Amino acid sequence: MKQKTLRIRPEAREEIDSAFEWYFQRSPKAAEAFLAEVDISLAQIASHPKLHPRYSKYTRRCILGKFKHSVVFQEKDDIILVIALAHAERRFGYWQGRI
Repeated sequence: MKQKTLRIRPEAREEIDSAFEWYFQRSPKAAEAFLAEVDISLAQIASHPKLHPRYSKYTRRCILGKFKHSVVFQEKDDIILVIALAHAERRFGYWQGRI
């Protein structure tokens, strides 16, 4: 199967950067582990998007294993669009206006 192009919405990029900064202030090692897990998840999403369960009518999500975040994404014909990096304790669906 051909890997689809991965695009990250600016809001999702800001969420990744913000979470990285939060972890970095507490532990640079934790911040690096967080970023590595995000990168691994994004690569897995790009190559096998259907492995991840539906999250809402138009999205799927990949739950990060060691962190309280999920990558929320939408699969389109030729791309994977990352909608959000959603924290588990944040209000569900705050990102739906990005679809």
